[in-house]
Amino acid sequence: MRRLCWADVVDRAAVIVTGYDAVGGCTLRQVYYRLVAEAAIPHTAPAYRRLSARLARARRGEGFPDLIDPLREVHVPPAWPDAGAFLDEAPAWFCLDHTAGQAAAVYVACEKDTLRAQLTGWLAESGIPVLVVRGFGSQSYVQVVRERTARDPRPAVLLYVGDFDASGADIERDWVARTACWASVERVLLTHDQVREHELPPAQGKAGDPRWPAFARRYRLDANRPVQWEVEALDPAELHRLVAAAVAPYVDSAVLAARLAEEARQRARLRAVLDDAGRRLAGEGPAGGADT
Repeated sequence: MRRLCWADVVDRAAVIVTGYDAVGGCTLRQVYYRLVAEAAIPHTAPAYRRLSARLARARRGEGFPDLIDPLREVHVPPAWPDAGAFLDEAPAWFCLDHTAGQAAAVYVACEKDTLRAQLTGWLAESGIPVLVVRGFGSQSYVQVVRERTARDPRPAVLLYVGDFDASGADIERDWVARTACWASVERVLLTHDQVREHELPPAQGKAGDPRWPAFARRYRLDANRPVQWEVEALDPAELHRLVAAAVAPYVDSAVLAARLAEEARQRARLRAVLDDAGRRLAGEGPAGGADT
């Protein structure tokens, strides 16, 4: 795609954001890297800032689809108008562990928070946990993961989603080494083969990155020209397909279906109990009779 004027960039960004509606929404960073991958804008800090300002202006005009910002939320204590409203909502919160009965304890780790909304949405039915590494993860987070996997007698499997670049490869290596709890590890995204298959254009890498020379030698890249490929540049439908394909071998569909059916049965029982409690709170008495 040719480099666009900024009015056309905003129009193209709106199309990109709308394309993420079915996969949990889109962040500013994802829009940016999709536009960079299409060569619609340059991969520079000024271009990112200008895109942010342009899209903010378009959103203030209420003519642009919503973006998500997973790091900025309004933290409000939960509250309900009355006890009846609480009882009415409570059954929907009840869930069983959807991974129970599966042979392995599978985790999907993503390097950055930008994919958390999509991954948690895609993996909700299977119950597979999502780990957000956020660069070189803290030791506290490492310990949380180690303790969680230690409590599960099943072999722990890590499926990793991250950028294809020198730093991204080292972040994965560091995370796997420090957690040291995995029976197997697979990089789902991005790989060198995927970069070539999808013809993703490289973005300028980090100048002076000490990890680059070895990375360049491994993949026969120009040692004098650091580059990187961002996972956000991949079309969301393809990203979803690749994650689903990586997870599928670890999910016994019959076991999962039985677990979901049991959850629905227990949720219905809970609904009946709470409906009766709600009637008592409202002064209507138990089902089938007056309050005494």
